[in-house]
Amino acid sequence: MIIINKLNVYNTWQEVNSTIVINTVTIVIDVFRASNSIITALSNGASTIIPVSEIDVAFEIKKNNPKFLLGGERKSLKIEGFNFGNSPLEYTKDKIQDKTIIFTTANGSRALNKVHLADKIFVASFANAKYIAEKVINYNKNISIVCAGTLGNTSLEDSLAAGKIIDEILKNTNYELNDFAYLCLGSYRNNKNDLFNLVSNSANGKRLYELNKIEDIKYCIQEDTISLIPLYENKKISLL
Repeated sequence: MIIINKLNVYNTWQEVNSTIVINTVTIVIDVFRASNSIITALSNGASTIIPVSEIDVAFEIKKNNPKFLLGGERKSLKIEGFNFGNSPLEYTKDKIQDKTIIFTTANGSRALNKVHLADKIFVASFANAKYIAEKVINYNKNISIVCAGTLGNTSLEDSLAAGKIIDEILKNTNYELNDFAYLCLGSYRNNKNDLFNLVSNSANGKRLYELNKIEDIKYCIQEDTISLIPLYENKKISLL
């Protein structure tokens, strides 16, 4: 009997019980904008990113490590006293090369901490979707894709990125998908030629428009532009 591995997508980190991801390869997605900030920072030379759930924890780590930088957001805005917000365009090579960044966001960093029991944990967005897909199938394990969502609600852009990853995975091998995975896949395939207009009308897209972050929207939905694979291990993110 041929055993087909399972691929499950969860639409928010809040719905994930940490034990669900045991013995799976897990992918965390937060398109607007934590995933892209992490991917971009590492591609521009940051050595390590430490995701934490709370602002006071970030400041405590900084207190003990003065050379570390602080990045993140609350309500899409840069946190007072931080070096960076959550725009990937802020994480330029001249500012972050060889640096360690303590990173906290309302959803993305919390999603990473929630899935700590997984065998492997990767950070993904549209930018590295194809490369993540090629990597995870090599483990021949069940796959969990955790969309960060927004304060417990589904985020359209995360679902679309999950669909992109699934589409790439299915080009190479078969998986048994859960219902939400099928929804993500269909949504991506039906809208992949008009992603910008679609995500611009999502709740988070409208929020970024209000903050005059249109370039962030454009940047965050670029597909297959960065081949790097961020690995979350031992409470830190670095390149695989």
